[in-house]
Amino acid sequence: MSDRRLVLSLALVALPILAAPVVAQLPGTASDSMLRRIHLLDSVMIAQSESVDSVRRSIVRRVPPVDVHRGSLSVRTDSTLALRVQQAVDSVAQLIDRQGGPALRSRMANHVMMVIRDSTRALLGMRPLVALYADTAPRWSVGRSQTPANPSVDEIAAGLATMVEQIAMQGADSAFAAWLMVGRIPLRTTSNREQADRYIELVTTESAAVRRCRTGDVASCLDMLGIDSLPGGRLERWYAPEDYRSMLRTVSPPREDSVAVAAWIRCRDSRDESGCRVAAAALPNDRVPLPVSASTRLSFLRDILDAGGAGAYDRLLSDTGTVRARLTSAAAEPLDATVTRWLDRVERSRPERMHLPPTLIIASLGWTTAFLALALIRRTSWA
Repeated sequence: MSDRRLVLSLALVALPILAAPVVAQLPGTASDSMLRRIHLLDSVMIAQSESVDSVRRSIVRRVPPVDVHRGSLSVRTDSTLALRVQQAVDSVAQLIDRQGGPALRSRMANHVMMVIRDSTRALLGMRPLVALYADTAPRWSVGRSQTPANPSVDEIAAGLATMVEQIAMQGADSAFAAWLMVGRIPLRTTSNREQADRYIELVTTESAAVRRCRTGDVASCLDMLGIDSLPGGRLERWYAPEDYRSMLRTVSPPREDSVAVAAWIRCRDSRDESGCRVAAAALPNDRVPLPVSASTRLSFLRDILDAGGAGAYDRLLSDTGTVRARLTSAAAEPLDATVTRWLDRVERSRPERMHLPPTLIIASLGWTTAFLALALIRRTSWA
């Protein structure tokens, strides 16, 4: 009995040893599956790391080596553009000091602009240019502009000034931004061409409010600029019946109002005055368009800042209240005086008639004579 137990014990001890070589010779399905899983995870990790590197390269641009610094304005560029950028930075820094004040200088200290050589797609290959960025790190920064491949100092300064004006708008609240409708504060002086454009707009705009404003009605000027409101709805305040057809070129009645839509079509296509009246009357008050463009309001804000002088920008963004109250605070004078001066400046900006040089007139007459002679010769030959 003891011998049997001994044999059984030895068998139990030896069984794992005898079975081990047999198991080792079986197909290693578990280890192979784990190895394939490791390879798959490795490939996924490599692909994700490449994607992360690609995103990092696209977001973080290479910072140019040359640092051009003046006051609160700092610009990075390369050696080929450094001299022109320096001259441009000098003029823009003066603009910041003269018009911006401490608030804008504080905002500009958080930005490092860049002026670098770049390229863009063209019809045939790539076209070289110079790109201006409002900051060095973010890809989608506040502003980005382009100039020709060989820009002048004025072109670089204009691009930098535009981005400074965009940064200046960052501190504006939603109410003021909704009134201005332009993503920048006009710090630069309005050019003669811009003033002439404002004159042309006021002359050609078919609006009763604009016509009253041009006669010196300050209340109508404030109303058409969206600063203050006269009694009544927008339609009767801003437009007369003879203005409806022009106004309805930019807006249409609600499409669920089939009668008004049919009248709008007759007004647009057949110049039907009764249709224009019906379509205009169907417009909700908030859909009646402002008579003048955002560029006109930008021009007026430029005069507000000029009137306020030093500190006007700070007061414009720091004060609270209605748009009229904030503009009055920025101008540091009654708003009626600013409106009168602005309107007088616009009226004096009437562009001169285009004068053709004598050489162009002579050349035109010569070509006209040549074409007529050729036509007569060909007609004679056909006869």
